[in-house]
Amino acid sequence: MRRIKLEISYDGTNYSGWQKQPDVPTVQGTLELTLREITKEDNIAVTGSGRTDAGVHALKQVAAFTTQTALPPDVFLRALNGLLPLDIRILNAAEVALDFHPISDATGKRYRYLIDDNRPCNPFTRNYTWIVRKPLDENVIRDTAQPLLGQHDFKCFQTTGSPRKTTVRTVTDVLIQRIPSTVLTGGAVAGSPLSIEIQANGFLYNMMRAIAGTLVDLYIRGKEQVLSLTEIIESGDRSLAGQTAPPHGLYLLDVFY
Repeated sequence: MRRIKLEISYDGTNYSGWQKQPDVPTVQGTLELTLREITKEDNIAVTGSGRTDAGVHALKQVAAFTTQTALPPDVFLRALNGLLPLDIRILNAAEVALDFHPISDATGKRYRYLIDDNRPCNPFTRNYTWIVRKPLDENVIRDTAQPLLGQHDFKCFQTTGSPRKTTVRTVTDVLIQRIPSTVLTGGAVAGSPLSIEIQANGFLYNMMRAIAGTLVDLYIRGKEQVLSLTEIIESGDRSLAGQTAPPHGLYLLDVFY
């Protein structure tokens, strides 16, 4: 038996998330069907580093599978990219130890959330950014987000129904900036999306989307906001935090081992 590690990039627009589900397209399900075609093995199972929701994208997701075939990693790379839909690309394939596990071996992840607060909004990025109808000041949001750094109980940003042994996580980096749009618009649309990047040793279910929604809500409420971000985190109460931002603005940027 051999263990193959994959680094994957995908546009989540047309998929019902990562996790395999009956009767709907998913990234995991698409990968498994393609690998079974390549290996002629019916029991191929792909394990990812995490389950992205419907509409969520990944610049680098990590996954692994076990196989009996002698095909080298570079053949898997070429064969998968030759057979997969163009919205799923394999960036790298490598043979790893049989006990490698994409989830339990991970030491951290980095996510990006993109917001289009420009007027007019960019019609070409509507599936890739959250369209917010109020201009946002990235400097104010950057200052507001600083309490996220460090080790905290982030229970207030967890969607209910997702039990964990602990809701304590350590955030090691928060980067908020404007980034150039990657979509060619011919000069018809101006403005750059607001990027919220967070790196941590782990994320709770919907944690990144809840943080993005809370930062926007705090900015929009302004002086009417009763609680600070620090007080919201210390409360552990999901109802005191902001909305869960839409999935299509979220990107898994990297997984660390």
